[in-house]
Amino acid sequence: MSIYQNNDCFGRNIVKSYAVTQEVEASFKFIESGILNLQAQKFAVLNNHVTLQLLAAGFERLLKILLLLKEKELNGDFPELELAKKQFNKYNGGHGIGKMLDELLEYSEGVEEMKNIPMIEEDIRFLKEDEKFTILIDILTEFAISQRYFYIDTIVLNKENTASNPFEKFTSFVYSFNKNIDTDNLSYEEEDKLAIKNSIICIEMGVRAISSFFTHGLGDLGRQYYGDFSSFILLKEKDLGSLDYTKSRVAPHELYVPMSKYSLKFLGLKMDSKSKLIVSSEYEDWPFSVGSIKVYFTGSRYYFAEIGNKIFALTGATSRDYEIPTYFKSKKLKPKGYALFLLEEAKKLNPKEPL
Repeated sequence: MSIYQNNDCFGRNIVKSYAVTQEVEASFKFIESGILNLQAQKFAVLNNHVTLQLLAAGFERLLKILLLLKEKELNGDFPELELAKKQFNKYNGGHGIGKMLDELLEYSEGVEEMKNIPMIEEDIRFLKEDEKFTILIDILTEFAISQRYFYIDTIVLNKENTASNPFEKFTSFVYSFNKNIDTDNLSYEEEDKLAIKNSIICIEMGVRAISSFFTHGLGDLGRQYYGDFSSFILLKEKDLGSLDYTKSRVAPHELYVPMSKYSLKFLGLKMDSKSKLIVSSEYEDWPFSVGSIKVYFTGSRYYFAEIGNKIFALTGATSRDYEIPTYFKSKKLKPKGYALFLLEEAKKLNPKEPL
């Protein structure tokens, strides 16, 4: 039996879960890169093409993923292709960033966690009421829908391009942060840097607020995927604008070591778990140097793999909460090998997982 065909339904779920992870990571990278590009500018009047392109792509992807997760949380599954196309078409062909955000905000009104926790309530209020962030979303929306090629259109038109210029609007957005601030003792470069920093803070606050849907708006489903946005979610007021999350550092998970199968910690965990032995003879493309692996399910969402004498995580949440690496760190895994079937089989032990 091929590791890709062991269970079609579970296989599809794992592939979709992987796709969500990829899109979340991509949206984070687009937004982070857009912020870095903006910070690198000495003057706000310089070329904003790349910044706008990155921010628009990041916000659009982030909101689309959250809307798809919302559908799965409410209905038990992601929408099929044709339904998804129909749903996204109502957001200006899938580019209506403002409309997508509005739908999420409407959804938040029915989520108790998002109404009863002061910090989250404040985040939602920011998304709804902050004037400057609303202007930013309007600019990104217009850019994504129809103004990505404003200057190309200007070149080929035989008459004046009368469409609104998103790049000038973005520059005005940045400069608006210096209104009512005394900048007489600042150089032009210092004045622009101050405006750029404050606009970055506005963007960060918006991303932090939207990211709260992962942690408080979509139950355990959302909490599976917020990892890349944790650096925004955890931003304190004093950290805004510092861009510490962009600095290279050793990620905590790189320091994780597997549990011993004989440790008291695992023996205690094992007592309340369900398990299943998986043997190599059932798979054509067995990617391990050991003949069998035992998978475990415990708690409400934790999945483990016993490989040799070591215990590894099968999900990001398990890895993070138990501070152990995923099975990719096992020395028993063959070079370039991977085993989606481990999580598939482990999830069959969870009675709440759809078949």
